[in-house]
Amino acid sequence: MSRKNRDALLCELGDEVQGWQTDQEIFDAEVAELLGLNRTDLRCLDILSRSGPMTPSQLAQAARVTGGAVTGVLDRLEGAGLVKRVRDEADRRRITIALTPKVGRSTEAIYGPLIEEGNKALEAFSAAELEVIVKFLRLNRAVLVKHADRLIELRKKRSARSTPG
Repeated sequence: MSRKNRDALLCELGDEVQGWQTDQEIFDAEVAELLGLNRTDLRCLDILSRSGPMTPSQLAQAARVTGGAVTGVLDRLEGAGLVKRVRDEADRRRITIALTPKVGRSTEAIYGPLIEEGNKALEAFSAAELEVIVKFLRLNRAVLVKHADRLIELRKKRSARSTPG
């Protein structure tokens, strides 16, 4: 492959990834609206659905929000019947956040058709091609996490500089 072809493909790949991110943002906004949630609430539901039950501090860290913010998220999600706070039997001070069955009932009509169509589309790829796609996504997620953390630190530094005293 010539350098020009590789450069053109990298440019095309970058455009497709950006377009995918925009399409995902639009889709997620619609999901949040349908569920009566805000985007942070939806992000926390997603994290819990992939990771399983976790403590509020673990959820705050995974969602990149403050402890105070996650308390508000959990109050809203619990009020909507989507999560429950479960006390640890060994340490009654510790609570874990778990999804309720209502999440599945509330999201089946939203995600079911998407998953079904997505799985059919993926049939076009061999196992080896799927391995490459998974590798690509893992590498890019790691880059995004690194740079999200960098931006969080940058924001904290700016905030500290603008705070009087």
